Amino acid sequence: MAQYFTEVGAGKRYDQYRPKTHEAVVQKMQQHFKGRHFERVVDVACGTGDSTIPLLALSQSVIGVDSSDEMLTIAQKRGLSVRKADYSALPQQGRFDLISTCMAFHWFDGARAIASYKAASSPGAVWLIYDFAFAGHTTSEQFNHWLRNEYFKHYPSPPRNRFDDIKLADDEELSVIASDNGWFPIEFTLETLIGYLSTQSNIEEAVRKGKRLEVIAAELRQELSGIDITGAFKYAYSYEILEYMGS
Repeated sequence: MAQYFTEVGAGKRYDQYRPKTHEAVVQKMQQHFKGRHFERVVDVACGTGDSTIPLLALSQSVIGVDSSDEMLTIAQKRGLSVRKADYSALPQQGRFDLISTCMAFHWFDGARAIASYKAASSPGAVWLIYDFAFAGHTTSEQFNHWLRNEYFKHYPSPPRNRFDDIKLADDEELSVIASDNGWFPIEFTLETLIGYLSTQSNIEEAVRKGKRLEVIAAELRQELSGIDITGAFKYAYSYEILEYMGS
């Protein structure tokens, strides 16, 4: 699959406009472990560090790895310990007691990623695999109609693995501790909504094909200016917490 979030400006937009909801999912994981301390923790596809920061409450040794210089530059400015590495090179970073991945596993080759994670896992290691997804407005059917019938028509999602199709639970060396899904309420102004949409791979794909980001933003602004977006949007989450039973 193509690698996204690498073009100039992607890290800055991601840091500015992506909702900061990662801590809520990490807290859900903590509830299952009642204060367990993890010796070594790695955040795979750490991006700008939004998913890395909550992990600092679980261990004094947390590193983030990502293959995008654009994203890593922001994470480094935030004072995080990060390294440039692809998920397949994870075993080269050593062994870990907790491997966390947010909004990235669907971009990976599933079998290759699982093998890599196993090779980087200490016995009894925990895996936290989770995703977020923009699920429309809580009350504005006008916006939801636009999202379904206009936005996704003009900016379709690039090919990826569906989270539900990644059957980690079927692996004999993995035991599911917990899984859940739901959504968080978030609010956007018109400009922050356009900013958020500009961080999606849907729009990045259009930019790669030659459409200027400034033109896309102007078109979105015109289309959305007549739609009432007052109130909350749904930011959906889904996660699995697994224990590695191998050695």
